[in-house]
Amino acid sequence: MTKSMHYAIAAIFAVSGVAIASIGVKPIFADLLILSAYYLLLAGSWNLLAGFAGQYSFAHVGLAAAGAYGTAAIVNAFGVSGWLAFLIIPVFTAAIGGLLGLVALRVRGVQLPLITFAFAGAFAVFLAAASDITGGSMGMQLPKLVAGFDRSPYLILSGLLVAAFFVIQNLVLDGRIGLLMQSVRDEEEVARGIGVDIFRIKVYAFMITAGLAGLAGAFYANYVGVLAPSMLSMSEMGMVVAMAVIGGLGHRYGALVGVIVIRSLEHFVRGFGAEYTLVIITAVALLVVLFFREGIIAAVGKRLDRSVQQRRWASAKAS
Repeated sequence: MTKSMHYAIAAIFAVSGVAIASIGVKPIFADLLILSAYYLLLAGSWNLLAGFAGQYSFAHVGLAAAGAYGTAAIVNAFGVSGWLAFLIIPVFTAAIGGLLGLVALRVRGVQLPLITFAFAGAFAVFLAAASDITGGSMGMQLPKLVAGFDRSPYLILSGLLVAAFFVIQNLVLDGRIGLLMQSVRDEEEVARGIGVDIFRIKVYAFMITAGLAGLAGAFYANYVGVLAPSMLSMSEMGMVVAMAVIGGLGHRYGALVGVIVIRSLEHFVRGFGAEYTLVIITAVALLVVLFFREGIIAAVGKRLDRSVQQRRWASAKAS
């Protein structure tokens, strides 16, 4: 796929948000699409970090929560519009991501996932314990970005944010930093040997993806209007990882496919028992890992390539 096609896909999402808002959909489907955009930003940013830079961090839901609670704090403390958070919060979470990148330089193997998981867990404990600041388990409220019950502005915003994510992803992966991230992922010692600045690349990878996670959190806060520590639950982080893995870790559109699969499952499973949602998603993730280790996109791509080769062989044989 050419660079222009990748940017065309981003433009399609921007136009789709406007088109869906103009046509109008039922509130339940609007909610499904809007929250799917949140998960795409989150799973896509994690895929960019783990799939392309090889840094397996479990702090992403914590960064999204920091973005969401930071948005609420700005809006409630200063009485400003939630729109301002879309500018401030990504910078704030990118700074936190830079600190996590410094941690990544000092640890190896399983230590990074454990440390970042501890960060998310400690933040969840703080949010629940500091009830006088965060509202604890009762939740922290903030005014919605757009007053009323009309979801059309959020559908438009969803399309624009998803489009912005793909543009940023394209700029990163098509540029020098994307190549260096993948060299660090594939063989860090070799990359260091040929002069790649490992320090800078890891910090950049964490900052870019943390900024995107914070943007997701700001969007979530401005849409739902009530925040709770459950944002940082293990099931949420598991959901984000599953979305990237099911679609295809290290593929540009892996998170997109994963979000479509899992969010569709969630929607249909609710019809006969929401308590089975996590079980079914876990089963699907296991099946994909066992039979399509590189994800759905790679599996479909290989099958299409095999079909094309068989047709060519049959055509050559017939002639």
